[in-house]
Amino acid sequence: MDIPVIVEPVTGNGYRATGAGGLSVGLTADGATAAEAIDRLADQVRSRVNAGAKLAEVNVVAGVAAWKQDAGYLRDDPLYEPWRAAMEEYRRQLDEDPEAL
Repeated sequence: MDIPVIVEPVTGNGYRATGAGGLSVGLTADGATAAEAIDRLADQVRSRVNAGAKLAEVNVVAGVAAWKQDAGYLRDDPLYEPWRAAMEEYRRQLDEDPEAL
């Protein structure tokens, strides 16, 4: 399996490999060379797998946005149409004269 890993030099101490996904998340390993650091990280991942760790995928379906459940609730309110007309008039006034605030 291929696992994303971040490899970076460590000042005066070789290289550090840090797990960036999958079973390597939360793991780090140092080595004199980048390859050595990666090999040490791979050993840690193998240990996890040998201990029973597995990767699984979770499909999360997003629910309806909270604001959408209330959309249209004013449709039958007797004050809705006068309010909408007043808002429309106010916007028209602002479009004609931005200083009308």
